[in-house]
Amino acid sequence: MVNRGSMKKIVSFRPSQPSQSGQERSSRSLLPFGVRCRRWIWLVVMVLLLIWSGNQLFVQAKAIHTKEEALLEKKKQLVQLQKERKKLKQDLNRLRDEQVLFELARNMGYKKPGEEMLQLKELE
Repeated sequence: MVNRGSMKKIVSFRPSQPSQSGQERSSRSLLPFGVRCRRWIWLVVMVLLLIWSGNQLFVQAKAIHTKEEALLEKKKQLVQLQKERKKLKQDLNRLRDEQVLFELARNMGYKKPGEEMLQLKELE
């Protein structure tokens, strides 16, 4: 590769010339102002991105927890409604029997034609 420019435009991490004992350059003066400014901007953007992503993680975890609690409550309701449905089906099947209907009607005070209802007073 042919060197087409001066060595001053190449970014290096070490100075090309050894520093003199009395004149040590600070690490800040090694990089131009524009490079330092871009690095600070990059650092600020990365910190803001990290804060935002942490916030989103917390918000979404809280939303998931809330929805899991609601799901658990709905599952409990489902189990209760299934038990109630099963009981109602049993009652419906029981009411299809003619004898059960006659018993319920007699308990309510109804009677068959030609039948007499006797009411006994309880002894005290």
